[in-house]
Amino acid sequence: MPDIRFDELPARIERGLSPIYLIAGDEPLLIEEVLDSLRAKARREGFGEREVLHADAGFDWSRLAATTDNLSLFTERRLIELRLPGGKPGREGSAVLKARAAEPDADNLLVVIAGRLEPAQRKSAWVSAIARAGVMSYAWPLRREDLTGWVRRRATERGLTLDGEVAALMAERNEGNLLALAQEIEKLALLAGDGPVSMDTAREAVGDSARFAIFDLPEAVLAGDVSRTLRILHRLRAEGEEPVLVLWGLARDIRVLADLQSALAGSGEVSDVMRRHRVWKSRQGRLQAIARGTRTGAWARMLGRAAGVDRIVKGAEPGRPWDELLELSTRAARGAASVNRRERR
Repeated sequence: MPDIRFDELPARIERGLSPIYLIAGDEPLLIEEVLDSLRAKARREGFGEREVLHADAGFDWSRLAATTDNLSLFTERRLIELRLPGGKPGREGSAVLKARAAEPDADNLLVVIAGRLEPAQRKSAWVSAIARAGVMSYAWPLRREDLTGWVRRRATERGLTLDGEVAALMAERNEGNLLALAQEIEKLALLAGDGPVSMDTAREAVGDSARFAIFDLPEAVLAGDVSRTLRILHRLRAEGEEPVLVLWGLARDIRVLADLQSALAGSGEVSDVMRRHRVWKSRQGRLQAIARGTRTGAWARMLGRAAGVDRIVKGAEPGRPWDELLELSTRAARGAASVNRRERR
């Protein structure tokens, strides 16, 4: 059975329970909320007892079999939640989970819960076995462009009326932190009651709890969004991110753009550049557009500047690493922005 989209999972649960589930992903809030739905459905279906196992390092996998074999004094049906930190059950755990998927027990509903799974983990034999026998669903991070819609839908569920600008403000201030965003909606529900929320109320009440990863910076740069580039840099610095890692994420795209310009000038194939740098297909069009739309050699010079920043970051030359990163990032973002402006004309 193919993976079930996470937004479709609650409706799938309501239609009927499967004997085994794997619920994993990058959004703990979404995972816990869908688990609440699953628990409620299980109670209605007669699973009167719930047991939680934590399969951390040194976990005795025979406990899972013992849990399902032991009879309960209170109920004949049991919900078993197996929390799997790291998403790696090991050889023994993988064998146990595959065996359980092969012979599901109607009286013992097993829910395996994990956080982020790497691509190799999502393709592992135990994951495939659960997907075939029951349900596998992965909570991907919400895309930035989807956050405003998510805010408005959740606010409506809480009896709030938000216009697009207020929802966008809330999404911007809590990007990358879905739990904080949900809490801000709850806070506004208490402050505003059932009425519409004004922009002044939102600005005063909603804090800035956005979280950014290193790869958010090059995405902002490629989008030509200078203000967002500055915001991400300031937040990464405030969170104690290492400048060398921030530079690595930024320089990677600069190097791709420099190689693309070289290929476009006739010294190579664009497809070879994309393959060599392992560029995702979803990013290839944007990178090619920027390479074509900027002056030949611009990104090679930018790459040279990045090498200078690298020496400063590593202490080989004097300078302030974050100031240098700020200048490099904004210069690159302005170059991308100039392409974007021409494309919109």
